Amino acid sequence: MSGVERNHRSRLKQVLREIAQIKPEDLAREDLGPLSFRSGLPYFERTLNLFRSLGSGNLSKVPSAYLNIVADHAERTLGQLGEIARFTGDGLTDASEVRNHLIAEVRDRYRELHDDVALLVAHPPGQQERPLRGPWYAGAMLATAMFTIFAAGLATAYHYGLIGFAVQDVMDSLRQISHL
Repeated sequence: MSGVERNHRSRLKQVLREIAQIKPEDLAREDLGPLSFRSGLPYFERTLNLFRSLGSGNLSKVPSAYLNIVADHAERTLGQLGEIARFTGDGLTDASEVRNHLIAEVRDRYRELHDDVALLVAHPPGQQERPLRGPWYAGAMLATAMFTIFAAGLATAYHYGLIGFAVQDVMDSLRQISHL
């Protein structure tokens, strides 16, 4: 393992440890009264859960460049959450707008985080991602329709004599073979 790779791994582990210390309830900031971040609680929880699930995974086989990207995401998220934790609203002309902006940053950034970080998240046994399969009867209507069309085609062909001639040819061939 090179020094750069070791540096990326240690940086990521350090940031993940710091993120693990953050509680979503502390970010809600009920002490701010009307400026509380209560409305951002679901966004804080899902962001923190994403990084916590990453911390429980095995990152030993992840390429260094990818670890660097994830570490950058983790540091930026830690910075955003730190801003929320330090927010007081003092000296701001429109503190509620700043609060809403901070919440929106965490909310809007989640998709990007998920796309990059979810690849490394280890799923517990029995919770592996599998492609969803429909129930056994999901194609029953299509099968019924196809069978109906096939049967209608056979009936039409028989009615107009196409199959009748074929059957007659087979019967004639069998009679000829039996007389030999």
